[in-house]
Amino acid sequence: MARNLVRFFTGDKVVKSPAMNRMGAQVARTVLARVIHNVRAPRPDPSISDYVATLRKEGSVSIPNFLPPDVFEDVVQRTQAIWDREQSHVFDIHHGPNTLHVLAEKNVPITKDLSPFFDDPRLKGILSTVENRPNAYGTAHKAIECLVQGADLETEDPETKLHSDIFYSTHKAWLYLTDVKVASAPLVYVNGSREVSRKMLGYVYRESCGANAGSRRITQEELDDLGLKETVFTCPRNTLVIADTFGHHRRLRGEPGEKRLALHVSLRGSPFFWWR
Repeated sequence: MARNLVRFFTGDKVVKSPAMNRMGAQVARTVLARVIHNVRAPRPDPSISDYVATLRKEGSVSIPNFLPPDVFEDVVQRTQAIWDREQSHVFDIHHGPNTLHVLAEKNVPITKDLSPFFDDPRLKGILSTVENRPNAYGTAHKAIECLVQGADLETEDPETKLHSDIFYSTHKAWLYLTDVKVASAPLVYVNGSREVSRKMLGYVYRESCGANAGSRRITQEELDDLGLKETVFTCPRNTLVIADTFGHHRRLRGEPGEKRLALHVSLRGSPFFWWR
């Protein structure tokens, strides 16, 4: 029990104690994390205030033509050159028949050559503000990602199931270097699902007392009960998409052989200790 009490105040996705969860531990963590998140919320710079407001309300935002055209084309060329040169450092994440190929900053210093994106003050400002942590962007995961759709139509990609990553607000961003079509497995997000409501907490409680899965799967019943609908983020290249992955999301099943290439930033700090 003492170990689980300690785990209550960590960023672990769940508390593995049936007794604590029956007493409402996961619900309490969710509420407490959101209260702390909101209390320390900074006021955004006016230049990004509209994007921040949309993220705080809806949980997602899309910004087309994020980089000037000439800068974007240069970033695409630099990305391709790095990708071709550093293939030995690419690691693969398999999701059913599909594969996410990742070249991460922790393995290869990619951000210096791609600084027009990774050092963009709007990107850094938006993410640091919605994370509500002063050094959030400095500790973020940064990578080049290439998602490839496999040919096995009989095997399910678990990422195509609607889910919430974790019990507190965390943010991911993608600058798409290729057009995102329905065939290339776009992000699907349920706008408004980052709200911590009484109904939603009821589903959190039931899940914690049942399967208690790390990334909570969302049923159609819950979506209908909350009166929410999915938004599919098909978009042209040079679009920046940011999402709070506490909110419900998934990706569509694409067509075999389709690829999408993106620059990616992911932030996940401590839900209770703002300086981490």
